[in-house]
Amino acid sequence: MLSGLSGLVSWHPWVYPALAVLHLIGLGALFGGLLLLDLRMLGRAAVLDPSALARLAVPAALAGFTLCLLTGVLMFAAHADEVWASWAFRVKLGLIVLAGLNALWFHRRGALRRQDGLAGWQSVFSLMLWIAVIACGRWIGVA
Repeated sequence: MLSGLSGLVSWHPWVYPALAVLHLIGLGALFGGLLLLDLRMLGRAAVLDPSALARLAVPAALAGFTLCLLTGVLMFAAHADEVWASWAFRVKLGLIVLAGLNALWFHRRGALRRQDGLAGWQSVFSLMLWIAVIACGRWIGVA
């Protein structure tokens, strides 16, 4: 299957750069939505209702994640052997899993309603994880 995707990505010299641009747009939507919600959970802009903000930020973040996932799979397929050899790629995948588990726990325990100390720590952890994911993503090409 990867060889078929690799052929799709390499059929024109602009496909891979276009995928990289779309990946960055997805990252902007993902991190931007999470950043706003996490900052709100840390007490910034306390006048904003966290549930209302989440109704805007979470779908944007999920759409961004979906775009990153789709474009990431295609870009991986184009250079699977090289990318998999990079420690940064494998760390990035692990961090994404941790970030997903943190988000699942955050929402399952009703942290938006609680706005407790644990929600604040989960928000800090979320931001740290996603910054590390971004750093690992940039490191893949040089590691």
